[in-house]
Amino acid sequence: MAGVTLGGVFAPVVTTFDARTGEVDPAAFQRNVRAHLAAGLAGVVVAGSSGEAALLEEDERRRLVALSREAAGAAPVIAGVGAESTRAAVRRAREAADAGADLVLCVAPHYYGRRMTDEALYAHFAALADASPVPVLLYNIPVYAHLVLAPALVRRLAAHGNVAGLKDSAGDLAVLAGYAEARGPDFAVLTGHAATLDAALGLGVDGGILAVSLFAPAPALALVDAHRRGRRADAQAAQAALLPLARDVVAALGPAGLKCAMDLCGYDGGLPRPPLRACSPDERLQVAAALGAARVPPGPERAPARVAVAHG
Repeated sequence: MAGVTLGGVFAPVVTTFDARTGEVDPAAFQRNVRAHLAAGLAGVVVAGSSGEAALLEEDERRRLVALSREAAGAAPVIAGVGAESTRAAVRRAREAADAGADLVLCVAPHYYGRRMTDEALYAHFAALADASPVPVLLYNIPVYAHLVLAPALVRRLAAHGNVAGLKDSAGDLAVLAGYAEARGPDFAVLTGHAATLDAALGLGVDGGILAVSLFAPAPALALVDAHRRGRRADAQAAQAALLPLARDVVAALGPAGLKCAMDLCGYDGGLPRPPLRACSPDERLQVAAALGAARVPPGPERAPARVAVAHG
């Protein structure tokens, strides 16, 4: 992982789509990347869950990595490459590396869930790590994958020289503690669950890849900084601010809520890709209320609300 430090808070960037054509909007995408890094985030993750990875075409994935590489400068770029076949995941990893990714993030195959035993998953991830030109991050997200990477499996994979770490978005602290046992100089553990960030840091995780940081970077960064400095009261206050945002915006409304919050905070969110729908008027009010309760400061430019709203 020459030169790449997996610590701090990373931005799992959204994919911006042109409202008229539905195609990727590269200018808006790069504005967001630059704004996230300017806010102090450590790097970007492209084609992850927040980026609507399951709805992207192959050429779009490659293009988004290249756009991120151009906009991010020296900051780390991590590309999502999860696929149902090992062959496809390997191809995506090679293409992401060619486009400029520093690392790749891979969710477990899950369509044939009953056959995804620990041995099958080990063989999948080990083959990917063997073939990938860049280090691999494992990705545990049961809400979408409908399976949990066993801590014993993670510890076994951590011994592979090209498996650099894991992102855990489950929020199950008992399982996360098992992952944390695999931490070391060559294996990092990152949380993707902002609602339990303080507790996760207490378990020794290295940082987070947090959707809330896309529209509320300040409390996420403040929590990590307070934890490092041993300022418990400050860390608890930051966690209290993050909790409703993680619960009522990200968890409750998914990419649509995330994009709505970004629009309200002056970033480029816009429409999700069908079949996902934009927030309804009531959901938009829910997002605005959560932002107000958490006193989220303005983003890069406090523009008039450009929020996409579903009708009917």
